[in-house]
Amino acid sequence: MKAVEQGYKMLTSKAGHLAVFLAMYVLMAVEYYRFVYSYYYYLMGFDFRPDPMPIIAGFLMLAATMAVMFFAKGEDRSSYALSMLVALLLCLPSMVMYQFGGVSVYVPLYSLLFLLLLRLPLLDIRQWRLPRLPVKYQRYLLPALCLLCLLPFPLAYGLDGIDLSLFTMGEETYEVRAAVSERETLLTSYLLGPLRMVLLPMLIVYGLTDFKRNWWMTLLGVSGLLFLFLLNPQKSIFFGIAVVLVMYLFKSYRAKAGMILYGLTAACIVAVLLNVTTGHLMAESIVLRRLFFIPVIVSDNYFTFFDGHPMMLSHSVLGHWLDYPYPLEPSRMIGEMMYNRAETNCNTGIVADGFMNFGHVGAILFVAAAALFVRCTDGQMQNPRFFGLLALLVYTFLNSAFLTTLMTHGGLVLLVAVCFLIPTQKTES
Repeated sequence: MKAVEQGYKMLTSKAGHLAVFLAMYVLMAVEYYRFVYSYYYYLMGFDFRPDPMPIIAGFLMLAATMAVMFFAKGEDRSSYALSMLVALLLCLPSMVMYQFGGVSVYVPLYSLLFLLLLRLPLLDIRQWRLPRLPVKYQRYLLPALCLLCLLPFPLAYGLDGIDLSLFTMGEETYEVRAAVSERETLLTSYLLGPLRMVLLPMLIVYGLTDFKRNWWMTLLGVSGLLFLFLLNPQKSIFFGIAVVLVMYLFKSYRAKAGMILYGLTAACIVAVLLNVTTGHLMAESIVLRRLFFIPVIVSDNYFTFFDGHPMMLSHSVLGHWLDYPYPLEPSRMIGEMMYNRAETNCNTGIVADGFMNFGHVGAILFVAAAALFVRCTDGQMQNPRFFGLLALLVYTFLNSAFLTTLMTHGGLVLLVAVCFLIPTQKTES
């Protein structure tokens, strides 16, 4: 029992968070040169161009990040845990690549702006909470909604392609996904994101909050996600399950921030040790290169490619009124630029998406709009057990376009769901 208490104190220690956060920066800086640049410079354009001015500016941005994270008030609010996610996945890697990799200074600057808008108490929206549906209605409306949204998938894809061997995550998953894309309908394309990122994970957590009575909801949520995977095998489905379950464990937001910080740090250390001791590249490639640095270099390529000629959403909602000048959509244009393969889809997050569409003004507006949307959704969330849904929303904003996140990845659905379908902490058993 004493060991558990000591472990929890370490998980929630502000000083511990500060020390590990700084260690994470050092680890990223070292591994960027030792691993990411050394092994992938020829393939993906990673560069190593240390220069005194970017290094000094990077340290100033690092100091600002640490001041916002650890010396502003409210360490046990959801904004602290959400900011920890942004600081680790976006701010630190973009600062490292600005200091040593020659990427645009605007990538870490706009990342820091997103962190500021999430972390600082500029707007308290928690006072504007909407009334909830009674629990007795929530308990049956949410499962019914999930089942209704699942129905179009077997109708569109059919059940003939279901193969349990897909759970081995082999090459056949890509073949099935290619076949599924040909059968995709407008309804399935708009329902997939809300189901796997919002509704089914929400159902899992809802069942756990009163497991004795609602165990069937957790079982239905897990079964629904597994069924969805067999029909359309996207590995991110399992990522969503893991996030909501880990974030369910503690009510304290400082503990949740500690789980994010220590979890990502441990994953990086294990990946580095595997590479150093066995020579295997895969684990470190997935964790360090793919999770942290690929989004930064993709964003930098968007800044380079679209500098001076913004798209003004001509590839999206304004396409009926404005001419889009390229033969491929932006993500595939960048894929062709980076890999000489037009079939490679290089999506980007809100920072580069805003710049691509409206220049620097767009980058600021998209970052501010995303931060406002997250804080509005957070303001309606009255139960810390469901925090994993907010974490998934922020992660999606870091890797997907603003309107795409809202419309097809479940952003708007999450806002409506937290307003009416999530039980408050007072009603939790």
